[in-house]
Amino acid sequence: MAAKIILGLILVLMFACGSSDEPAANDTNAPTAVSGGASQPTAVPGSADSPSMGTVYSGNLKIMVGDFGSERFDVGYSLGLAGDMNYGRIMHGFLISDNVEREMVPGIASAWNLSEDGLTWTFTIREGVKWQDGTELTPEDVYWTFQHLYSADAKDFVIAPSSLRMSRQSDGIELDGRDVLLKTTFPAPEIATTLSETGPGWFHVIPARADYHNKDAEIAYDKNPIGAGPLKLTKHVRASSMTFERFDDFYYQPDNGFPEDKRIPFEEVTLFLVPEESTRVSALRAGDADIAPVSLTAKGQIESGGGRLIFGEEGNYVWLPFMHCWADDSLPCAKKDFRLALHYAINKEIIRDELYGGEQVFQVKGWGAVTPSTIGYTTDLDPFPFDPDKARELLAAAGYADGKGAGKIVLHTWESTSMPFQTEAAQLAAEFWRKELGLDVEVRVGNSQAIRKAWGDGELAGELIWRDNETRRDALSITVNGYGDAEGNIRRSDDPELQAQAQAAARIVDNDERAAALTEFYKVIRNEGYEIGIGYVNVPWGVGSRIANWEPYPLAPNISGLHTITLK
Repeated sequence: MAAKIILGLILVLMFACGSSDEPAANDTNAPTAVSGGASQPTAVPGSADSPSMGTVYSGNLKIMVGDFGSERFDVGYSLGLAGDMNYGRIMHGFLISDNVEREMVPGIASAWNLSEDGLTWTFTIREGVKWQDGTELTPEDVYWTFQHLYSADAKDFVIAPSSLRMSRQSDGIELDGRDVLLKTTFPAPEIATTLSETGPGWFHVIPARADYHNKDAEIAYDKNPIGAGPLKLTKHVRASSMTFERFDDFYYQPDNGFPEDKRIPFEEVTLFLVPEESTRVSALRAGDADIAPVSLTAKGQIESGGGRLIFGEEGNYVWLPFMHCWADDSLPCAKKDFRLALHYAINKEIIRDELYGGEQVFQVKGWGAVTPSTIGYTTDLDPFPFDPDKARELLAAAGYADGKGAGKIVLHTWESTSMPFQTEAAQLAAEFWRKELGLDVEVRVGNSQAIRKAWGDGELAGELIWRDNETRRDALSITVNGYGDAEGNIRRSDDPELQAQAQAAARIVDNDERAAALTEFYKVIRNEGYEIGIGYVNVPWGVGSRIANWEPYPLAPNISGLHTITLK
């Protein structure tokens, strides 16, 4: 029985990563989370009853991470890598902030609204926000940032996919007193969430410079970045560490009328780049690290050192798309029956139970970016059931009975610091395809950035990628990038009808109507099979013995909620 063979394989896979030419860091998809924006200005938060400075711990909070991404501090030159967000989200401030429920709340913008025709976003910039050098953040800084990242000219120099997409739809940026207006050529209700802290990206505001694009000035900024977030960078040793100091004047505090203090309660925070999990676990046990991403297998070791695991709920999902199947009609994955056969041939419950150890870590729910907390989710979008007989029927209907004539199926993946067992899970899926369908499958474990670039360059047509990606409240942006953008370099389909449907849903201004339209569209593209639904992960974090409390935010695969940390 194939299931018994696979169960035996799991034990092997848990101790081996398969062949790899190059160990890789973690990556994330650049398209960011989106949602329908508020159609009315959002209220400024009320004052707290008793503002207080709170406890500030002396010394250093030590965090080990597996990836530093690009080590650039301007999001325009980031591919949205998880490593970039490890530091970008704590150094920079957001126009729209969030709370522990991941709701959009006022930030640098005290209010935001979308015009009735859906073509103009207006952001009202709060007075009194400080840059980390002590100067005041002004509406002119926000206007400059928008021109730098989202103007029609920005597409000629930025590389961030969401910036490129917004640049292509830009219809002008205006400054009117404390209001900054972002205009688009067609309704774009998702922009508020794209720019907010609730999204998985780190779309920041940076101080205005003389030119919207100047390479020398951009290199100089990387050497001395100034942000408006809770931590100020004081030392950067490339490929090694980043040291930050607490920014006492961070705007999000009760003295400024906010309901909580989101300043980090430590004098200093250091991020150490440590790709090897075994080293991170040893450091946690020895007290040389306070927080680090780990896998479930490290639980016993960490607890024996006085630490424990804390889970970031619904932090990451498995993204398993076919790449550029539309490029050549002769590719097996150009046929819907072939794509669906691969869906039905994977036993997701075995991956959940035998590899991840059950539902505490892994949930077989959702379809790609649409997980249970995503607007438009329904159980109708959960992964296809394991049905090997149906999988074989579909494969035969596609003309590849017993795998004959399909050629080699290549599945790309990499070692991830935020998705436990990513390479092992990919190997296991490949084994299902071999055993149940007779396919010749090769799993290639490589470098995340190289694989992503090759995908965008169209070099992996007909192949698949098994990777982690951030969960999100609203999956509109990644959906439009994948199915509604005829120029998108990582689009999953070239079907003009699907493109029209995606664009139609994206242009609905009313939040409820758009959510209903997205639900129906998600069902359509799920049933086309361009992406294989697997499930999502509750991200395990190891914390050291001196941490009394930490509440990482849900829907956040990266460091979050550091202001909630208390020590014993």
